[in-house]
Amino acid sequence: MKRLLLCVAGISIQILAQDIQVKMVTDSYMDIPIPVIGKVKVSIKKTTYLAKNMRKTVDSFSGDNFFSNWIIGMVSSTTGEVVDITSTQAWEYNEDDREYWIIPFINEGHENGPEAEGDEGQDNRSISYSFSFSDKDDTNDGDELTNIKRVGSEEIKNIHGFRVREWATTVSRGNDQIVIDEWAVRTLPVLRLADSLNREIELARGTPDSVIDLFRFGSGFSNNEILLGIPSLDSLMDISDIDPIDGEVIKGNVSFFKDDELEAGFGSEIIEIYAETFDPLFYTIPEGYDHIENE
Repeated sequence: MKRLLLCVAGISIQILAQDIQVKMVTDSYMDIPIPVIGKVKVSIKKTTYLAKNMRKTVDSFSGDNFFSNWIIGMVSSTTGEVVDITSTQAWEYNEDDREYWIIPFINEGHENGPEAEGDEGQDNRSISYSFSFSDKDDTNDGDELTNIKRVGSEEIKNIHGFRVREWATTVSRGNDQIVIDEWAVRTLPVLRLADSLNREIELARGTPDSVIDLFRFGSGFSNNEILLGIPSLDSLMDISDIDPIDGEVIKGNVSFFKDDELEAGFGSEIIEIYAETFDPLFYTIPEGYDHIENE
């Protein structure tokens, strides 16, 4: 029987993989401009339960004004997903309407990476935003990015009980900038466990290694050129001799500036993460939910 080794407060503890689950709660936000309306801020609280061969997520959306809540009302304020490798089944559900529907167990939109995904396979209840870091008429790729720098603080801060260091990465092109602030803890074994369990699930669902690596728990934002929309970011970091952030990133904020004015931003932080006793009820659709066909 497979065993996992966790280190808590310097003490090594052997536990059965089948007997535990990891609960992780994250707070995220998107501060995005909407034509005519203006800036809209949407917050997402995600609770993720991970166990051997099983995953459940619960996403709760909220807004900071009338327009934000109106947009959220169109996509439902609380949704979730359940994945079971053993039975090769997956479901999504809507807590507001008390409905659930079957989704394909195998991911079919990742053959060429996240950028290959179109509208197919994307739930119409999701919210997304993209930011272009280049002028449409600018064909000189050599001038796409002019400068990148990273500064690390020596001060140790406490965020949600984590002892972290702050890192600030700035990518510039003319008067446009992307500023990424990140806070990293040196080691977080339970996050590595969560990432390992999640990786097994994604591999079973057919997600390529390259995509899984891009969105590894704790990897942060500043190393993800696809998420930031900067195809040449990795090569620019190599040329500038910028080393990866030391440790696990548990909080990050990304701010997009055009002509020195803040245009948009997003961020995410882990507010809770711990191992607890496995409960199979977490990985089932609640009683009283109606099964519907997903259109």
